[in-house]
Amino acid sequence: MKERSLAVPERLRPLYEAAGEGVPMLLLYREGARDAFVTEDYHRVDLSQALHDMLHATGFQRIVFFSIENMLTVRDAGSRLGHGEEAQAVRRRRHAVAGPLGTTLLREPPRPERAEVRSVMTDVSAIRLMRSLMNKGDARTAMILERIEVIDAWLDGHRDLATALESWLDGRMGAGNLCLLLFDNEELSQIERYAQDSRNLPGLRAAVRAERRRRGTPGRIEPPQEAELTRLVHRLHVKQGLAIADWAALPLIVRQMAAAGRTLRDWEGRLRGLCDRGQPFEAETLRERKWVDGSMSAQGDVWARLADLKGLEPVRRHLENLRWQPPEGSEPVARHMVFTGNPGTGKTTVARLVGEIFLELGLLRRGHLVEASRADLVGQYVGETAIKTEAVIDRALDGVLFIDEAYTLKDGEGAGGFGQEAIDVLLARMENDRQRLVVIVAGYGDPIREFLASNPGLESRFPKANCLDFPDYEPPMLASICRTFLDDRKLVRTDAFDAALDKVVDRLYRQRTERFGNARAMRELADETAQRWALRVRDDRRSPLDPRDLPERWTADPVPPPVAELLGPLDSLIGMRTLKESVRRTVLRIQHNQRRGRGEVPAPHLLFVGPPGTGKTTVARQIGRIFRELGLLSRGHVIEVDRADLVAGFVGQTAPQVRKRIEEARDGVLFIDEAYSLSPGGEAVGHDFGREAIDTLTREMENRRGQFSVIAAGYPAEMARFLAANSGLASRFGERIEFSGYEVAELVEILASMAAAEGYTLSPQARTKSSAWLEVARHAPGFGNARTVRGLLEEMVARLAARCAEEPGADPNAFHGEDVPDAHR
Repeated sequence: MKERSLAVPERLRPLYEAAGEGVPMLLLYREGARDAFVTEDYHRVDLSQALHDMLHATGFQRIVFFSIENMLTVRDAGSRLGHGEEAQAVRRRRHAVAGPLGTTLLREPPRPERAEVRSVMTDVSAIRLMRSLMNKGDARTAMILERIEVIDAWLDGHRDLATALESWLDGRMGAGNLCLLLFDNEELSQIERYAQDSRNLPGLRAAVRAERRRRGTPGRIEPPQEAELTRLVHRLHVKQGLAIADWAALPLIVRQMAAAGRTLRDWEGRLRGLCDRGQPFEAETLRERKWVDGSMSAQGDVWARLADLKGLEPVRRHLENLRWQPPEGSEPVARHMVFTGNPGTGKTTVARLVGEIFLELGLLRRGHLVEASRADLVGQYVGETAIKTEAVIDRALDGVLFIDEAYTLKDGEGAGGFGQEAIDVLLARMENDRQRLVVIVAGYGDPIREFLASNPGLESRFPKANCLDFPDYEPPMLASICRTFLDDRKLVRTDAFDAALDKVVDRLYRQRTERFGNARAMRELADETAQRWALRVRDDRRSPLDPRDLPERWTADPVPPPVAELLGPLDSLIGMRTLKESVRRTVLRIQHNQRRGRGEVPAPHLLFVGPPGTGKTTVARQIGRIFRELGLLSRGHVIEVDRADLVAGFVGQTAPQVRKRIEEARDGVLFIDEAYSLSPGGEAVGHDFGREAIDTLTREMENRRGQFSVIAAGYPAEMARFLAANSGLASRFGERIEFSGYEVAELVEILASMAAAEGYTLSPQARTKSSAWLEVARHAPGFGNARTVRGLLEEMVARLAARCAEEPGADPNAFHGEDVPDAHR
């Protein structure tokens, strides 16, 4: 019978390549180290035969297996132990008999080619022969030690073999020889942990590190992939009569089988069971028995589910474009991704789809998702972090590793000191295993961006095109999600309830924080609404949902005071007739829209345009109060900022700084004085990041519309330049309020008011003289209206103090004419 050619199974080809490079030591592990194989010529072989064929194809002339049960074993005539070697090793065995010519070994008759040959040596003889074979260089020898964990324990009583193994681990053996260690452990991280505790084989630690450094970890024997499983199905169809229900569906079914990550022995047993029961091999049977993922139900299903993604159009378009891949180059492409956004925006769901897409495209073998957090990766003592991180990555190989809130890995105050170690391990594996691993880091936008920017090596691992932002869902989508949760509870909705729900969701969306939960928030709203319904209807379970079932904190409408009362504090300010009328019109328009009841009315953004000292900051505080009493803003506080508060000095710092100030102004007013200084042509031209601040502000004014109000203030001409800095900026402001300079009489009243606030009075002469002084000053360059009045008051106080020092009987709280400086034109 003609002997078949030696075919190396696909799963052993990385090992074949590593063995061919002349390395002295290799580790074999994972489920595949106990599996069977179906070769390309459809022969089923066990691991020993597969390793023998692989090593023989690599050029090894002698291939010997060692185990505690069988001692030394060979599988072909070429590997048989030579006469002299075996005679010397077993001179004292009972099978050697004495005669006139001395001690002679009784040899067995020749065995068939490729039959397994087991020795009957003593432990000592076997060890001596092993050392002799491995130290020689006459024939390339490969020694496979099976179940090294068992051998390690056995070494306690065999120090000579322990010593030999240590020397082999250190590479001290005959030139070209190879030692393979077979482990029962699933992952290399488990072997690493085992090596740390091994008393007999401390050199294992170096062997593990060497395996880590090798691209693709060749000793990791994976479960069978599509081609091998297809051969298994064909083999069972021919030999066992496995009935194939639909040959056209076979590729999809086999892909699902490969994604399940089971061993070939496992699948062989399951499919033999189908043969025994007379059941056909079909996708439905495999799904019913939960042998494959039930979500992978039909060809193209992943693309259909991707098309159904709602509210994530940019993300969906990016993922759809993944199906059009360019030709592969000599180096594998990194496909790692960054997902930014609030909770509940579907990041985990999309990460699972990414795995299935890459599986569908043949870019990942399994496409499964492994979720991890800091607690899964970072240990509590030295050395534990690397082992934990390696173990998680090993589980994710051929799939997607999803790390939510990845920035928690960065060591900070109170975070412990091993996060950087996890990042270092992750960086190495992302590069070395980029053909078999997709890493997705996810979290809130600014923390993720700062996390990546803090480590150039980390940032470079993620292609910029693969950084995807998951925006908050818009109110219609949120309301639809909430209705889905309610429908899932079989609760009946009415038109009145749906209309009330839309209003609640609009309000909830407008008042959302930067940690808004999106779909999670809708689930909480649905849960609370269902609970309130249950308490209302009690035993009447057929009763539909009612607007009263919605939480009261979201349904109660504030009752604003009358307009006269609302604007009273503003009307009490001196002057500003045109401004007061503008504010009055704005308030009346807001109240009209509120009475119409057509959705939530957001707080508008305003422009304050006018010269300095005309009360813009004071009016901004009044606007915050008015918006609060109208129910537009829950706090109405004012955060005053200028250029220095918004623009940073380094790349990447300005946008987070702007967002931080906006967060401080949430439910209130962000008042930007001299806003024009942010625009190009303002201060520090050529080396500032003012445009970045404007672009970020423009985007956040729309994205967070209704959550805060921006009031930008400045001179008329300069503010025109500010609005031109971004094409969408002008449209963000709903009202332009003009601030004109004060009349002289108004300035005198402001002076009297400022003086009264400090306990001073103005005599008629002081009023007359200050009026003359202000008439001249208001025409001078740099006149600052109320600011100039404040300067005049301070000068008057200084003069009054000097006069009272010379006139002990003078009233220290009364300004006279001589306390006012003379007017100079």
